[in-house]
Amino acid sequence: MFANLVSRRKVVVICATLSLLGWMNCVLPKTARADEGIAFRGTFTVQAELLTTLATCAPADINCTECVNNSGVYIEARGIGGTSQGTLFLEVLKCFYPAEGQFGTYTGTFTMSKNNGKDSVTGTYSGQNDSAGDLYGYAPFSGVLTVTRGTGKFHDAAGRGRFTAVSGPFASGPLSLPGSAPTSNVALLMAFYSIEGTLELRGDK
Repeated sequence: MFANLVSRRKVVVICATLSLLGWMNCVLPKTARADEGIAFRGTFTVQAELLTTLATCAPADINCTECVNNSGVYIEARGIGGTSQGTLFLEVLKCFYPAEGQFGTYTGTFTMSKNNGKDSVTGTYSGQNDSAGDLYGYAPFSGVLTVTRGTGKFHDAAGRGRFTAVSGPFASGPLSLPGSAPTSNVALLMAFYSIEGTLELRGDK
Protein backbone atom coordinates (compact mmCIF):
# COMPACT_ATOMS: atom_id res chain seq x y z
CA MET A 1 0.00 0.00 0.00
CA PHE A 2 2.91 2.34 0.79
CA ALA A 3 4.35 1.62 -2.65
CA ASN A 4 1.02 2.47 -4.26
CA LEU A 5 0.89 5.79 -2.33
CA VAL A 6 4.40 6.72 -3.51
CA SER A 7 3.49 5.86 -7.09
CA ARG A 8 0.39 8.04 -6.89
CA ARG A 9 2.45 10.94 -5.53
CA LYS A 10 4.90 10.56 -8.42
CA VAL A 11 2.05 10.66 -10.90
CA VAL A 12 0.65 13.82 -9.27
CA VAL A 13 4.08 15.52 -9.36
CA ILE A 14 4.66 14.53 -13.00
CA CYS A 15 1.20 15.77 -13.99
CA ALA A 16 1.73 19.05 -12.14
CA THR A 17 5.11 19.52 -13.81
CA LEU A 18 3.69 18.83 -17.27
CA SER A 19 0.82 21.24 -16.59
CA LEU A 20 3.29 23.96 -15.57
CA LEU A 21 5.41 23.39 -18.67
CA GLY A 22 2.31 23.46 -20.83
CA TRP A 23 1.25 26.76 -19.25
CA MET A 24 4.72 28.24 -19.83
CA ASN A 25 4.64 27.16 -23.46
CA CYS A 26 1.30 28.92 -23.90
CA VAL A 27 2.49 32.13 -22.22
CA LEU A 28 6.10 32.43 -23.45
CA PRO A 29 6.41 31.37 -27.11
CA LYS A 30 6.08 34.88 -28.58
CA THR A 31 8.87 36.25 -26.39
CA ALA A 32 11.11 33.32 -27.20
CA ARG A 33 10.54 33.73 -30.92
CA ALA A 34 11.18 37.46 -30.73
CA ASP A 35 14.46 36.94 -28.85
CA GLU A 36 15.68 34.28 -31.25
CA GLY A 37 14.57 36.06 -34.41
CA ILE A 38 13.35 34.64 -37.70
CA ALA A 39 15.80 33.49 -40.33
CA PHE A 40 15.47 35.62 -43.46
CA ARG A 41 16.74 34.68 -46.93
CA GLY A 42 16.12 36.15 -50.32
CA THR A 43 17.42 36.82 -53.82
CA PHE A 44 16.67 39.98 -55.79
CA THR A 45 17.21 41.28 -59.31
CA VAL A 46 17.34 45.07 -59.56
CA GLN A 47 17.97 47.75 -62.15
CA ALA A 48 20.12 50.64 -60.98
CA GLU A 49 20.46 54.18 -62.25
CA LEU A 50 23.75 56.01 -61.57
CA LEU A 51 23.67 59.82 -61.35
CA THR A 52 26.98 61.65 -61.50
CA THR A 53 26.09 65.33 -61.95
CA LEU A 54 23.76 67.81 -60.27
CA ALA A 55 21.92 68.15 -63.57
CA THR A 56 20.76 64.54 -63.27
CA CYS A 57 19.48 64.90 -59.68
CA ALA A 58 15.78 65.65 -59.26
CA PRO A 59 15.36 69.22 -57.94
CA ALA A 60 13.95 68.10 -54.56
CA ASP A 61 16.29 65.11 -54.07
CA ILE A 62 18.58 66.27 -51.26
CA ASN A 63 20.22 62.85 -50.93
CA CYS A 64 21.32 62.95 -54.56
CA THR A 65 22.66 66.51 -54.45
CA GLU A 66 24.58 65.93 -51.20
CA CYS A 67 26.10 62.73 -52.61
CA VAL A 68 27.23 64.33 -55.87
CA ASN A 69 28.51 67.43 -54.06
CA ASN A 70 30.72 65.15 -51.93
CA SER A 71 32.38 63.49 -54.95
CA GLY A 72 30.00 60.55 -54.88
CA VAL A 73 27.84 58.75 -57.42
CA TYR A 74 24.18 58.61 -56.47
CA ILE A 75 22.50 55.26 -57.15
CA GLU A 76 18.82 54.40 -57.10
CA ALA A 77 18.03 50.71 -57.56
CA ARG A 78 14.66 48.97 -57.67
CA GLY A 79 13.71 45.35 -58.22
CA ILE A 80 11.83 42.30 -57.02
CA GLY A 81 12.75 38.98 -55.44
CA GLY A 82 11.63 35.81 -53.74
CA THR A 83 12.27 35.58 -50.00
CA SER A 84 11.41 33.48 -46.97
CA GLN A 85 8.73 36.12 -46.27
CA GLY A 86 7.26 35.83 -49.75
CA THR A 87 7.71 38.06 -52.79
CA LEU A 88 9.11 41.49 -51.89
CA PHE A 89 10.05 44.64 -53.77
CA LEU A 90 13.47 46.07 -53.01
CA GLU A 91 14.43 49.75 -53.21
CA VAL A 92 18.00 50.90 -52.53
CA LEU A 93 19.02 54.57 -52.34
CA LYS A 94 22.77 54.85 -51.84
CA CYS A 95 25.87 56.90 -52.50
CA PHE A 96 29.00 55.33 -53.98
CA TYR A 97 32.31 56.88 -52.91
CA PRO A 98 34.92 55.60 -55.39
CA ALA A 99 37.87 57.05 -53.45
CA GLU A 100 37.04 55.30 -50.16
CA GLY A 101 38.24 51.83 -49.20
CA GLN A 102 40.19 49.65 -51.59
CA PHE A 103 37.62 49.61 -54.40
CA GLY A 104 35.00 52.11 -53.22
CA THR A 105 32.26 52.05 -50.56
CA TYR A 106 28.49 52.48 -50.38
CA THR A 107 26.22 54.06 -47.78
CA GLY A 108 22.48 54.61 -47.91
CA THR A 109 19.06 53.18 -47.10
CA PHE A 110 16.85 50.32 -48.27
CA THR A 111 13.19 49.32 -48.20
CA MET A 112 11.65 45.89 -48.73
CA SER A 113 7.89 45.85 -49.16
CA LYS A 114 4.90 43.72 -50.09
CA ASN A 115 2.78 44.77 -53.05
CA ASN A 116 -0.11 45.61 -50.71
CA GLY A 117 1.59 48.86 -49.70
CA LYS A 118 1.22 48.03 -46.00
CA ASP A 119 3.91 45.51 -45.05
CA SER A 120 7.48 46.81 -45.24
CA VAL A 121 10.86 47.01 -43.53
CA THR A 122 13.33 49.86 -43.90
CA GLY A 123 16.84 50.43 -42.67
CA THR A 124 20.42 51.36 -43.43
CA TYR A 125 22.63 50.01 -46.20
CA SER A 126 26.43 49.85 -46.08
CA GLY A 127 28.86 48.00 -48.30
CA GLN A 128 31.90 47.98 -50.52
CA ASN A 129 33.13 46.70 -53.85
CA ASP A 130 35.05 43.46 -53.38
CA SER A 131 37.22 43.92 -56.46
CA ALA A 132 37.74 46.28 -59.37
CA GLY A 133 35.62 44.00 -61.56
CA ASP A 134 36.53 42.07 -64.67
CA LEU A 135 37.31 43.22 -68.20
CA TYR A 136 33.66 42.94 -69.26
CA GLY A 137 32.18 45.12 -66.52
CA TYR A 138 30.96 42.55 -63.97
CA ALA A 139 31.84 43.50 -60.39
CA PRO A 140 31.15 41.80 -57.02
CA PHE A 141 30.13 43.80 -53.96
CA SER A 142 28.87 42.99 -50.47
CA GLY A 143 27.69 44.59 -47.27
CA VAL A 144 25.21 44.77 -44.42
CA LEU A 145 21.52 45.66 -44.19
CA THR A 146 20.27 46.83 -40.78
CA VAL A 147 16.50 46.94 -40.25
CA THR A 148 15.43 49.94 -38.15
CA ARG A 149 11.64 49.92 -38.52
CA GLY A 150 8.73 48.12 -40.08
CA THR A 151 5.06 48.53 -40.91
CA GLY A 152 2.06 46.23 -41.19
CA LYS A 153 2.93 42.59 -40.46
CA PHE A 154 6.54 43.76 -39.89
CA HIS A 155 5.50 46.39 -37.33
CA ASP A 156 8.35 47.47 -35.04
CA ALA A 157 10.76 45.09 -36.76
CA ALA A 158 14.51 44.97 -36.24
CA GLY A 159 17.21 42.80 -37.71
CA ARG A 160 20.44 42.51 -39.56
CA GLY A 161 21.57 40.67 -42.66
CA ARG A 162 24.52 40.35 -44.98
CA PHE A 163 24.30 40.55 -48.74
CA THR A 164 26.54 39.42 -51.54
CA ALA A 165 25.88 40.75 -55.01
CA VAL A 166 27.22 41.24 -58.50
CA SER A 167 26.54 44.08 -60.91
CA GLY A 168 26.50 43.81 -64.66
CA PRO A 169 28.07 45.94 -67.38
CA PHE A 170 27.11 49.63 -67.69
CA ALA A 171 24.76 50.92 -70.35
CA SER A 172 23.74 54.49 -71.02
CA GLY A 173 20.21 55.79 -71.17
CA PRO A 174 18.41 59.14 -71.39
CA LEU A 175 16.89 60.66 -68.27
CA SER A 176 13.87 62.94 -68.40
CA LEU A 177 12.73 64.25 -65.02
CA PRO A 178 9.04 65.23 -64.54
CA GLY A 179 8.54 68.89 -65.42
CA SER A 180 12.07 69.24 -66.81
CA ALA A 181 13.72 69.05 -70.18
CA PRO A 182 15.68 65.86 -70.91
CA THR A 183 19.10 65.97 -69.26
CA SER A 184 22.37 64.27 -70.08
CA ASN A 185 22.56 60.51 -70.27
CA VAL A 186 22.93 58.44 -67.11
CA ALA A 187 24.48 55.03 -66.55
CA LEU A 188 22.22 52.00 -66.10
CA LEU A 189 23.10 48.53 -64.88
CA MET A 190 21.58 45.35 -63.48
CA ALA A 191 22.53 43.85 -60.12
CA PHE A 192 21.76 40.52 -58.45
CA TYR A 193 21.52 40.18 -54.65
CA SER A 194 21.62 37.24 -52.26
CA ILE A 195 20.61 38.20 -48.70
CA GLU A 196 20.77 36.18 -45.47
CA GLY A 197 20.03 37.43 -41.99
CA THR A 198 17.67 37.49 -39.01
CA LEU A 199 14.42 39.43 -38.66
CA GLU A 200 13.10 40.16 -35.19
CA LEU A 201 9.48 41.23 -34.82
CA ARG A 202 9.70 43.18 -31.58
CA GLY A 203 6.00 43.89 -31.66
CA ASP A 204 5.40 40.21 -30.72
CA LYS A 205 6.93 40.67 -27.27
